[in-house]
Amino acid sequence: MKNDHILGIFTRYPEPGRTKTRMIPRLGAEGAARLQEAMTGHTLLRARGWAATRNTRLCVHFTGATEPRFRQWLGPDLTCVEQVGADLGARMAHAIERGLQSSANRVVLIGCDCPELTEEHLDAAFAKLDDHDLVIGPATDGGYYLIGMKRVHLALFGGMTWGGPDVLSNTRLRAAEGGLRLAELAPLRDVDEPGELPIWERHDPAQAVDGVSVIIPARNEEQHIAAAVQSALGGAHEVIVVDAGSSDGTRDAALEAGARVLTSPAGRAIQMNIGALAAKGRYLLFLHADSRLPEHYAASVRAILARKDAAAGAFSLAIDAAGARFRAVEWGVRQRARFFALPYGDQALFMTRDTFIRLGGHAQLPLMEDLDLVRRLKGRGRIEIASEPVLTSARRWRRLGVTRSVARNQLILLAAACGASPERLARWYD
Repeated sequence: MKNDHILGIFTRYPEPGRTKTRMIPRLGAEGAARLQEAMTGHTLLRARGWAATRNTRLCVHFTGATEPRFRQWLGPDLTCVEQVGADLGARMAHAIERGLQSSANRVVLIGCDCPELTEEHLDAAFAKLDDHDLVIGPATDGGYYLIGMKRVHLALFGGMTWGGPDVLSNTRLRAAEGGLRLAELAPLRDVDEPGELPIWERHDPAQAVDGVSVIIPARNEEQHIAAAVQSALGGAHEVIVVDAGSSDGTRDAALEAGARVLTSPAGRAIQMNIGALAAKGRYLLFLHADSRLPEHYAASVRAILARKDAAAGAFSLAIDAAGARFRAVEWGVRQRARFFALPYGDQALFMTRDTFIRLGGHAQLPLMEDLDLVRRLKGRGRIEIASEPVLTSARRWRRLGVTRSVARNQLILLAAACGASPERLARWYD
């Protein structure tokens, strides 16, 4: 039985000269491509956060590059499908038909040109399909920013002059002629022309408060969360704890320590994406709940990200326990960072908010979402390691023992390199 929903996102690879061409006279080819990159990442990050709390699958319908390049840019968790058809109408019809032929009972399509689109609009679109055949989000330029159906209606897509001012009115007329029950959302503005750039600028991730937003995903961390929050407060614009249904006093402890607390489904990637969406600072720092930042961490964040080729940074690692075995682990982490520039999430990864959003946020993987993000960041520049250490709890190594913990982690990395699925790796890790 078909019992789920699909949100399809139409986008184009941000290759200079081949995307956002109407913006080139104002922004240049490189600037127009960067706008496409930022708007796609912004749309995807919001969609990831929204879909995680609904019975909805995401599908990226792409053009302009290969599927591997899109996954390298936006993450391996996505279903990526190449657009098929001679014009936009044919491509949308194919996307809806393909989705409905799978397990979905309704499909909604959006583009990446409407930064005003919110989670509330998406909720309304799927809800209206309960008792309508068709839902449309009208754009103020005469087109639409969203369309959704329970059954594909090909008459809505053929013989249309796409990009013109009459797309919306012709779609309404064809729906009426076909006897379709049409629902409409509130009109929103697309960003296609240079004169519409101020709409984007109000949502541009580069326009942020000049400060550090520290994001801490947590679940049942009552014993550690206050120390983590307090270590961050001195240098942060804000500290955001994203709680995934704790059954202990984590939320109260975080609030009392001075954090802003949000709720989220379980899953570190989901939690961090929700925190990033709410963050206001120019710099994002992701901190584990059982870790503490060095005293002057904010200065290190600023200094590293000011370097010309730096895409992101992290701190060295110190384990809060005595013993030669723990010093050996710290030494190994230093060597990995030194030779491979491959820090893990327990080293408090940081980057600009703009960079994080351009990548569409964390891929929603059950394991190694930090490693995936680092690999995608390395395609944008250097990963720098600050000399100061972040101090983290020894509980992970104590639970299995240092030798077994290190061996398990290395075997999981090897299995990942050999193509094991994230779900299987998560089961092995647990």
